[in-house]
Amino acid sequence: MLQKRNNWILLLIIVLALAVRLAGIEHGFPFIFHPDEPTIVRSALGIRFEINPKHFDWPHFYIYLNYFLYMVFAKFRSFVPGLGLSDLFIKIFPLMWDDKLVFYYLTRCFSAILGALTVIPIYLSGKELFGKSAGFFSALVFALMPYHVRHSHYSLPDVPMTFFLAWGLYFATRIIKETGIKNYILSGLFVGFSASTKYNGGLSALMVPVAHFLRVFEKKKQDRAVKRITLKGLEALVLAGLAALVGFVVGTPYSVLDFKTFSKTDSPAGAFWQFTNVGSVKLSEHFTKFFSDIANKLLVDTGYTVMIGFIVLFSWLLYRLIRKKMEQREFYLVFLYLMSLFLIWYVSGFEKNRSHYYFVAYPFLALTFGYFVDYFSFLFEKSGKFLKMLFLIAVFLPPLMFSLLQSYSFIRGDTRNQLQAWLIKNNKPGSTIVYNDSTLQDVFGSLGINSIKGITLSKDYPNSLLILADEKNDKDFLDSNKSKLKKIVYFSDNLRLGPSISVYSLNTK
Repeated sequence: MLQKRNNWILLLIIVLALAVRLAGIEHGFPFIFHPDEPTIVRSALGIRFEINPKHFDWPHFYIYLNYFLYMVFAKFRSFVPGLGLSDLFIKIFPLMWDDKLVFYYLTRCFSAILGALTVIPIYLSGKELFGKSAGFFSALVFALMPYHVRHSHYSLPDVPMTFFLAWGLYFATRIIKETGIKNYILSGLFVGFSASTKYNGGLSALMVPVAHFLRVFEKKKQDRAVKRITLKGLEALVLAGLAALVGFVVGTPYSVLDFKTFSKTDSPAGAFWQFTNVGSVKLSEHFTKFFSDIANKLLVDTGYTVMIGFIVLFSWLLYRLIRKKMEQREFYLVFLYLMSLFLIWYVSGFEKNRSHYYFVAYPFLALTFGYFVDYFSFLFEKSGKFLKMLFLIAVFLPPLMFSLLQSYSFIRGDTRNQLQAWLIKNNKPGSTIVYNDSTLQDVFGSLGINSIKGITLSKDYPNSLLILADEKNDKDFLDSNKSKLKKIVYFSDNLRLGPSISVYSLNTK
């Protein structure tokens, strides 16, 4: 009965994670506004003609997975007319025959599903280290991390990379507690899959030796007769490394078969170019970025309370270490903090360290938060269940609220879709539009409107429309042309995707 209850709780967490990630998954259609989304989709479609994608800006595992997804979908779609179900499917899934959009839809859904299912290895890891309740708390907060929810709406490899990394982490947590070779191999294999989905997933490879040596250290403390690292332990680490290599090559076979392209450093076609492209900062700046990214970027992206709990628990762990009063569960926390601090430190050293680069640390952050909530909710429960409930609401409400706001913004859609609808009704045939931002270009092209980029050129097009994305960037121009401009409509980016857009009528005569 208890096991069935636990399964239902985990299922509800998965449903919640799916709901916030699939809500508004068709955002932007019929446009694809994110410049990186076509990479996976076009490459996967291209596998039909050439099995080697011939570019290694991203590794190929997720490309191949999507290719198989597309082929299954194409086979299914080919049977539908023969079954006399075409009209039914046109009603319930009109995108099914839209080859320009359906593959983006499929990949977005695939990414969202993998993002939601990541809560399973997170739960198993938390349960393995700290017990069921900590596992549930870890899974729940991962389901609600706002930036992970946001990024799960795109056909990009970062969320799938985290899925494979989380499975590698689960088997690494078992390495801490037992010596089975299977855990080394499986952890290494999933690390390889993770790196073969997005290269920075390979950073997690360190968790296998860290888990191994922490177990050896703990065993030495308990049994002073243990004096050295056994040969069997080193063999296990070697097997884990080989498994990681196999996982990577299975997912990206042309890293070996086309090593000449893979090893290029002078263009985005090569994998090694990626490592130089992100750049690096000086050591003095690195220290500043490390703390500022924790206090700003990670704080916001994970929903505030996750990083607050991370810092509070780290302070508590240091106190316990100094007082030499560490319990077994707190010893496992050392593993999570060694890995999360290393990953945050490493990524913060990139000159270009975008928010999704930190996904490699998210599973570790979720687990530390799960322990934090489990530990302190137990302390509050001693003073009454009401206080415990208030504590749980306080720590989970911010990530829940911000993840719901993210989902709501996708449901509301993009300001550029609003602009398109307005132009269909209001633009005069044969007119010219002057605009300031290339992100608007697809809208004008879809409607066949004459458009010129560059607001300084507006003087050459009297009585035209001037359309500005994020007009605050053009404040000087607007101030100097007040008498010639009249704002017609404004599309706010508040709780909506895309830039704020202002439409002006322009009279330069």
